Amino acid sequence: MTADPDAPSIWVRVIADDRFRAALVEDPLRALADVGPTTVSAEQVRRLEEMSADERLELVTAIVREAHWRGGQARFGRLGSDGRLGGPDNPDIA
Repeated sequence: MTADPDAPSIWVRVIADDRFRAALVEDPLRALADVGPTTVSAEQVRRLEEMSADERLELVTAIVREAHWRGGQARFGRLGSDGRLGGPDNPDIA
C-alpha cells in the first residue's frame, strides 16, 4: 500500500523487525499505519484482519522460523529436521 518501489514487503518487515512483528499480531491495521513504507496488498491486510491474534502469531512465527531455517541452510548446507548439519542421513553424525 505504498507507491515506493523500494519499500520492503510486509513479510520482510515481519522477519527483520520484532517490534513490528509483535504489533502486527496485536493489531494489523495499527501496525501498518505506524510503520514506514511497506509493500502490502489489500488482500493480505484483509486476511490478517480476519485472523485471530493467536492465528496471526502462528503465521508470523512460521514465517520467521522458515526464514531462519533457509538462512541456516544457505550458510551451512543441508540441515536435518532436528537441526543437525548434513541432515539425518549424514554418516559423520552419530
